[in-house]
Amino acid sequence: MNHKMIFIEGLPGTGKTTLSEKIFEMYTSQGIQAGLLQENDAIPSNLYNVAGILKNDFASLQYDIDYITKTENYVFVNLSNCSVEAASQLQQYNLGDPFNPYISAQEYARSTLEWWQYWVDNNLTESVFILDSAFMQCPINNMIYRKAAEPEINAYIQAIAEIIKPFNPFCIYLCRENAKISMDFAKTVKSEQWAKRVDKFLADLDCLDVFDRRFDLERTLVALIPNIVCYINDHDWSDVDAKIQGLF
Repeated sequence: MNHKMIFIEGLPGTGKTTLSEKIFEMYTSQGIQAGLLQENDAIPSNLYNVAGILKNDFASLQYDIDYITKTENYVFVNLSNCSVEAASQLQQYNLGDPFNPYISAQEYARSTLEWWQYWVDNNLTESVFILDSAFMQCPINNMIYRKAAEPEINAYIQAIAEIIKPFNPFCIYLCRENAKISMDFAKTVKSEQWAKRVDKFLADLDCLDVFDRRFDLERTLVALIPNIVCYINDHDWSDVDAKIQGLF
């Protein structure tokens, strides 16, 4: 495929990590330069412990702080690399904290779209990028956590789709019959601790319906870029295997 950005998307329990690693190996075995960015890596839509600070606010800070990068209106700082005192001062700008009351859905979208644009502008190389959960899962989750309405979420994902066009993106969407089946399967193959942690996290955010909402949103929004939808039934991956072999 003549695509420089391959997104692997789907609810938990659909096998995104397994497939993203498989596709990465398929590219590299053919001698094609590829980069694999998974859910917990530094991708523009998963800014764990990253502060997005307006430039005027950054200029007034009392600490000498190293930043990741500057975009048109923002300075992005990895809080893990700051002193305890500086990190405490910058918590109000923490984009990766869904409980942060200072980061609305609108502010989250504005700042991360600038990060996306910077990332695209600085990664237009010959490499193929395989990204797990970056196009829909992480962006939609973060907007739902911040109580965004459906039109806001749609507009945000549409904006990402527009920004990434230079990469000729393609999405492989992994789909089970419904959200409940996906989550039930995920809870059987992951640890009991994982299931309890997810349930508590969503209850604390008052977002217990996040997977049902994502299931509906993602099946519509995936059409924003070229894609294939692969259906999974329990451990049966035959549809995925057939369609992937046809692509690569």
